[in-house]
Amino acid sequence: MTTDDPVSRMAQAWTTFDESLRSGNGFDDTAYDALAAALRACAAEWAELDAVPRLGANVLVDLFPATAANAALYGGVDADRVMRAAYELHALAGHCVALRQGPGRPR
Repeated sequence: MTTDDPVSRMAQAWTTFDESLRSGNGFDDTAYDALAAALRACAAEWAELDAVPRLGANVLVDLFPATAANAALYGGVDADRVMRAAYELHALAGHCVALRQGPGRPR
């Protein structure tokens, strides 16, 4: 994978977003937007695939639990914002692995 493919962009965006939260620097809107865009790009690219790349799967597995755990580092509205982001990222991850519908495919 190159550094410009969707999976690499997603992994880099995830690292940037997660590190900002984990280090106590707060919610990085730019990093979040880049991560959401990268997840949408991966969902589009993977729509017809039967499997996702290993690096992509690694990121998808970590998105919700790591973001939710980071919310505990904050309080009040900041913690609420991080938890909202965790659920939004979880939904975007779901789009990345959604089964396409068609003959012989579960709905």
